Amino acid sequence: MDERNIDLRELIGLLRREAVAIALTFLGVAGSAVLLALLLQPAYTATTLVLVDPSHKDLLSPDGQNLGFPSDSPRVDSEVELVKARSTLLSVVNDANLIHDSEIGPQAGLLDKLLAWLHVMQPARPGGEDPWNGVVDRLADAISVQRRGTTFLVEISAKSASPEFAAKLANAVADSYIRDQRDAKIASVLSSRDIIQSRLADAVAAVAKSEAATDDFIAVNLDRMSAGIGRNDLGDVQKQLEALASGQQALQARADAAADQLGRRDWPGVAASLKSQAISTLEQQRATIAGGLNASPSGTLQATGLRAELAGVEASLGTIANATLASLRQQISDGRTQASDLRAQLRARVVTGDLPVEQLTVLYEMQQNSQIARTQYQTLIARQKDLEAQAYVQVADSRVVSPATVPTAPSSPNVRLILVLGGIAGLVLGVAISVVRENLIGGFSSAAQAESVLRLPVAGSIPRQKRARAGEGSEATLASFLIDAPLSSFSESIRRILVGIDQSLRRQRRPNNDAAPAKGAVVMVSSAGPDEGKTTVALSMARALAGSGRSTLLIDCDLRRPSLHRHLGLEPSSGLLDYLRPGARSTEIGDILADDPESGARVIVGSRRSETPTDSLLTGQSFHGLLTAARDHFDVIILDTPPVGPVVDGIYLAEGADVIVFVLKWASTTQIDAKAAIAALGESKAEAAEILTVINQHQYARPQRHAAYHRYYEEP
Repeated sequence: MDERNIDLRELIGLLRREAVAIALTFLGVAGSAVLLALLLQPAYTATTLVLVDPSHKDLLSPDGQNLGFPSDSPRVDSEVELVKARSTLLSVVNDANLIHDSEIGPQAGLLDKLLAWLHVMQPARPGGEDPWNGVVDRLADAISVQRRGTTFLVEISAKSASPEFAAKLANAVADSYIRDQRDAKIASVLSSRDIIQSRLADAVAAVAKSEAATDDFIAVNLDRMSAGIGRNDLGDVQKQLEALASGQQALQARADAAADQLGRRDWPGVAASLKSQAISTLEQQRATIAGGLNASPSGTLQATGLRAELAGVEASLGTIANATLASLRQQISDGRTQASDLRAQLRARVVTGDLPVEQLTVLYEMQQNSQIARTQYQTLIARQKDLEAQAYVQVADSRVVSPATVPTAPSSPNVRLILVLGGIAGLVLGVAISVVRENLIGGFSSAAQAESVLRLPVAGSIPRQKRARAGEGSEATLASFLIDAPLSSFSESIRRILVGIDQSLRRQRRPNNDAAPAKGAVVMVSSAGPDEGKTTVALSMARALAGSGRSTLLIDCDLRRPSLHRHLGLEPSSGLLDYLRPGARSTEIGDILADDPESGARVIVGSRRSETPTDSLLTGQSFHGLLTAARDHFDVIILDTPPVGPVVDGIYLAEGADVIVFVLKWASTTQIDAKAAIAALGESKAEAAEILTVINQHQYARPQRHAAYHRYYEEP
């Protein structure tokens, strides 16, 4: 394929030739865009603006919050993804009850809608998990979340056919996201509290173990310590501790037993455990009343009164028992406090004494461990209380700074954009179709197009004409215009073609051109396919040449479908076949020549199809000798050849031609066929021979600016 630069004039010419096709394509695409804009359902978009504040917030802090933004912003990008998370959207579906919404809720399938439209059946409502997944997916399609530039602002946009519903969706997503963010912070604080609570039991055990280890060490080494430091009061303190511990055990046992008996309403056991005179007295009263109630008949007034009296006594028993039990537990608590004080006194006296280094070192280590365990326990307790307080005063890190309002105008479809894009697409598609038609598949509609596509000169354009009169014994042929209307536009177009042929021959006869024809010139008339007016053009050229006084020979070289004799009204003749057939030398050239009754040009006609392959006849020595002889006796020899596409005869005939006239039927000969035929002729023709194209049956043979010339031919 030849490479060439884009010629602006060629491009403008292409656009001018294909203006109608471009306009129709533009109108079609633009009209489709208008129809699409009218058919699309308007959609409204509402936007909620959320500010993400990454600073740490603590309402229990004196400053309220710790200001200061981080140096980078991955946090904001993470929040954008959290807004779009399915968990957030699922919360919106639940909160706004979107499962029952007609736009976001479960949708019937195409088949169900069709059956419902035909009133065959009503679509069933989907069940299971699929409806929820479908609702969340549709909500995700309706929601768009993006960060505004590099700021800490996040846009939450919702699109819907209803402006009110769009604003509702955008605000609902923002509220759900902020609520989930706050709940996540609360859950994180409570999770930390639970971890600390799980460690408190170990901390208590560690404190008890460390203190018990210290007390055991002192108890085991008390005698040695007393003797070493010379103090006898240590033993008294130890005995007080032991006595207090024994009493505490007894009180604890009584308290546990009383609590159990009180729960079972075992009043005699409660009185025995608590050892209270008031409780014993009330218990005796209760027993007496209970005995009288058992002896009284059921349902009597006496029984009712005794039952009420029994309930009052038991209520008094419970009140006094609970108060006595609380007092007993207070004694136990006071005893523990007293024991703790005694242990502290004992430790202090031991430590301040003059103990051996070994014992003092061990004692200090134990006390230090005990102090560390106690400090850790206190720290855990304080942290637990702080977390419990923080859990329910958490605030979200994000807040709505501009809630969505009901939009007043639809966001889509963008009618102006659709029309602009439709217009651009129509123009681009129109130009593309025009280029394809001009260069690949379309026919030829003008000389400029033919020159641009085929890269060959156009000798002329023959206008479409009505059939001329038919001579006696001949078919109606346009070639009669050369005789009947020599000044018609048709005749002038033929003469213009002859001008192009003469110019080509003169270029070949320039000095130092050894390949130039020395005698008569051979002009070959060819085409890509049949019925393109090739024979009419050849006959018209022969008559025009003969009319100008030049000796002309027209040979019907289409040995497969000869038709020249019908145009001339002559009897068919097999003379050419007999002359070309190998071994048949009895036929003379003069015997096969005939005269055109209209112009006097000499012609060689055919009669029937050859039973011998015609390519072998046209490439033989007989046809070569015929052309050589014709060159000696005629100024111009015109060869009416078969079309190049169906048969190969024309390709062989091109070898002996000086000029090849290639006929294109207006808007009919495809560019692919024309290019293929011309390429085949170009490979076969002589190097100096030129190919000229002719557009036949042109509907607009003259441009509008040449209308005056066209009228010139028609006016007398």
